[in-house]
Amino acid sequence: MKANYLKFVLPVILWLFTFGVYAQSYTVTGVVKDANDGLGLPGVNVIEKGTQNGTITDFDGNYKITLLNADGVLQFSFIGYKTMEVPVNGQALLNVDMTSELTELDELVVIGYGVQKKKVATGAIASVKAEEITSRPILRVEEAMQGRTPGVQVTSLSGQPGEAPTVRVRGAGTTGNAEPLYIVDGMRVGGIDALNPSDIESMEILKDAGSAAIYGASAANGVVLITTKSGKAGKLKVTYSAYYGIQNPIKKLDMLNADQYREYWNEAKTNSGITKPDEFFDMNEITHNTNWQDHIFESNAGMTDHNIAISGGNEKSNYASSLSYFDQNGIIGGDKSYFKRLSARLNSNHQVKEWLRFGNTFTYSHIEKKNIGSNESFNGVYSGALNLDPLTPLYETDETILSQAPYSNQPVVKNSEGQVYGISNLVGSEVVNPMALLEIQTAKTRVDKIVGSVFAEAEIIKGLVVKTNAGIDLAYVLDDSYRPLYYLNSAQSNTEKTSVSKGITRYFTWQWDNTLSYTKKINEHTITGLVGISAIESAQENLSGFNAKVPVNDPDNIYLDMATDTVWTAGGGASAGSMYSTFGRVTYDFKSRYAFTGILRRDGSSNFGANERYGYFPSLGVSWFLSEEPFMPTLGPVNYLKLRASWGINGNEAIGRYQYVASMDKTRGYIFGGGRLTGASPSFIENADIKWEQSEQIDIAFDAGVFENKLTVTFDYYIKNTKDLLERVPIPGHVGNDAPFANVGSVQNKGIEIALNWRHRVNDLNYSFGVNGSYNINKMTKINSQLTGASWSVFPDITKTTEGDPIAYFYGFKTDGIFQNQAEVFQHIGSTGAVLQPKAVAGDVRFVDVNNDGILNDDDRTKIGSPTPDFTLGINGSVEYKNFDFSFLLTGAYGHEIFNGTQRIDLRYTNRTTAVLDRWTGEGTSNEVPRAAWTDVNRNYRISDMYVENGSYLKVKNVQLGYNIPQNLLNIVGIESWRVYVSGENLYTFTDYSGVDPEIGARSALDLGIDRGVYPQSRTIRFGTVLTF
Repeated sequence: MKANYLKFVLPVILWLFTFGVYAQSYTVTGVVKDANDGLGLPGVNVIEKGTQNGTITDFDGNYKITLLNADGVLQFSFIGYKTMEVPVNGQALLNVDMTSELTELDELVVIGYGVQKKKVATGAIASVKAEEITSRPILRVEEAMQGRTPGVQVTSLSGQPGEAPTVRVRGAGTTGNAEPLYIVDGMRVGGIDALNPSDIESMEILKDAGSAAIYGASAANGVVLITTKSGKAGKLKVTYSAYYGIQNPIKKLDMLNADQYREYWNEAKTNSGITKPDEFFDMNEITHNTNWQDHIFESNAGMTDHNIAISGGNEKSNYASSLSYFDQNGIIGGDKSYFKRLSARLNSNHQVKEWLRFGNTFTYSHIEKKNIGSNESFNGVYSGALNLDPLTPLYETDETILSQAPYSNQPVVKNSEGQVYGISNLVGSEVVNPMALLEIQTAKTRVDKIVGSVFAEAEIIKGLVVKTNAGIDLAYVLDDSYRPLYYLNSAQSNTEKTSVSKGITRYFTWQWDNTLSYTKKINEHTITGLVGISAIESAQENLSGFNAKVPVNDPDNIYLDMATDTVWTAGGGASAGSMYSTFGRVTYDFKSRYAFTGILRRDGSSNFGANERYGYFPSLGVSWFLSEEPFMPTLGPVNYLKLRASWGINGNEAIGRYQYVASMDKTRGYIFGGGRLTGASPSFIENADIKWEQSEQIDIAFDAGVFENKLTVTFDYYIKNTKDLLERVPIPGHVGNDAPFANVGSVQNKGIEIALNWRHRVNDLNYSFGVNGSYNINKMTKINSQLTGASWSVFPDITKTTEGDPIAYFYGFKTDGIFQNQAEVFQHIGSTGAVLQPKAVAGDVRFVDVNNDGILNDDDRTKIGSPTPDFTLGINGSVEYKNFDFSFLLTGAYGHEIFNGTQRIDLRYTNRTTAVLDRWTGEGTSNEVPRAAWTDVNRNYRISDMYVENGSYLKVKNVQLGYNIPQNLLNIVGIESWRVYVSGENLYTFTDYSGVDPEIGARSALDLGIDRGVYPQSRTIRFGTVLTF
């Protein structure tokens, strides 16, 4: 038995041993180095040609591969270097020196319906690559552009989880929608909040009309082209990345404590002539001293992100897939304010024949979010925390008070443990206990979104390629809201019925693009022609329901059929729009020295009437690689110099649907027989002649490389004139309709952009530094009538837009300090000899009679500041030394103002910031902060430059320190690379602004730079890791 066993086992052992020896003889090791400096190259793809067998080099350029064929050929490829094929010929040690192939100008950039070498690009195209995106953990795709390129301003609207920032490309060119157009893998998308930043390969921003005209009627505000990752030939690659972050508010405002508050309001009553003792606070009384900010803010609010990406392929097919999950709780209210996103992506490309290729992109995402308001009036949670008095307790525990109204007879708000939230008996109106307000927040939104496309590309003859691409963008948005019974104060309550509302909206867009391109090279002449057609159709449909008397109190599990009220409310609506386009582009270059681009696009949009439905959008661009001219002398350290110029016209068709027709409004009424009757009538007078907002732009620029291209310089000068702005034209009130829309306005943006980037490597030290800035002047050059906007409460028309001024400047009274005594009041005389402010007393604000008519009224309101920065700045840098890496990003804006609404002083008994500690209390005490007043007959609270502050800032946006685990340790466990890092976001802001944060985005084109109590951004520390197998 034993002999038989050995007869069987020994051959197997010998065969395995022989196989091991055989395999070892085909194991090849080596080092891949840069032929220029002799340093090892990390991340080089090493593939056994004709197979999927491959590996990549480690941090020092080392590699090890076991071949399938003793006579195999190794293929070495790396971005920016010439691909090399080296026969093994039985060698066990094979070192390779790779030669650089690409300069920065040889890189390919996406230009819309194609790619082009940066060297021959004639437009102003800024690129953000994958390594720049992944170098900073970001929440939203737009943040990848922040501080990276001049002329693109990305401003956080608030710290609300999932909140979209404001993006402006070369200023605001419209009083309507000024956001850029987003194209993802060729598909126009209606929002990018569902896109996972880790999926992005590159982003190109088309800033000038010369490059953006290929998108014609939708490109006036710039175009952002996003390309997602695709697979590469080689072995299966699995990457897992994750981080956990802790968030805290970047700043808390210093508010009056209980003693300071009582002193302030006692003084206010004294100043207003109140003498009754019972009207004053007892300063010796021991009461509550509630700091509401401490209660609403979450300490160390969590956020987490997990992402797994799998890619691979061979010479014929490749794929890239990913699965990610992101979860962020808000710094206000915790799980009452959150954003969650689950997304999955699959991209593939297949070379079926030498002349035929097809592929697909597919993304599914699911989003859940709760919002509590980001920049609202005093009825918001954060603004309530700033304005509610500190004498009100968080919870009311006094049994005597609880036995009295309103606690005894109203549905007061309680927490989950049954504790009753305190109700102020001082402050009323919209200011309520912010924690009680948080308790009743139940609104939730869920989004399911699918974006996908398929394409096929065939080369009919050499150089002639036909491509078709079809895609869809489908989204379902579900909105849920439950309104419980509550009593916050006499002005904020729901004491009769609980209610539930549900809504669902379906968005569907299909797009089909077909292009035919031909490239021909004759000697040193290269010409490419492209023609194409595009069809897009979008539809939206919504349905909503409402019912009352819900018997249960479980906001997450309440449905319409649970309500018992007999009266149901239902609603719905739909809209649709389409665009049909034809376009063409011709590019030509000679020796890559002279280049020309010409574009013409014709768009037809259903957003306009039959008279103006179609528009033409041309552009021309040229470039001259001056440094390659034989007659040019040696330019010393300058390695290349390229001049370029472009001109073009783009359009803006994002004006909303059906603006050219008068839709019917069924809620309108009219007076008949002494009473008001409700009926249907046209909502406004139709105008079938409205057309595109049209933007014409000129760009003159140069690009240069200095000191062996270690330093690159880009400079652009541009003038962008936008005309035919769509606005309402005033009509007499007796017409009985709202004003019609008409193309009556014009705006100009003019400025310069500069970017300097330095990259260098010295032995084991690799470092880079970049600075970019843009200076932009925004001016309304024509307007039919003044535009006002951003009104709230006692602040009507905070912004105004008039001819010759920037869009939405702050509009109010100018001040000239504080009256120090009554004599100064009487000496403040107008042109008529009358006292301008006869009701004022010492300590009141001195307002300026701007028009010098001897009367102080609203005619004296004027420009008191602008929320639009003159100059924006970005500074970034990175250092890599052996296994360590460090990077930073700074962003800034200068030359603008902020309207600080948190300094509002019109409501009685609201709390104040500690700025009022420097108020006027007697002659010579203050010339900036007015007296405390109970009765403000002088209207010190009116809109004036006292609310306007310098909004300039420089922010330490991100700092990151990383470490790569040594490769010799990773080889033991079979890990290709492993990096760990710690990252800090919004670490510090250099500013003179007294509010929480000077980085305030735009709620609309006419509502920007206004701080109503913005949901603060968070200071975030992240701990992350990236593993590749």
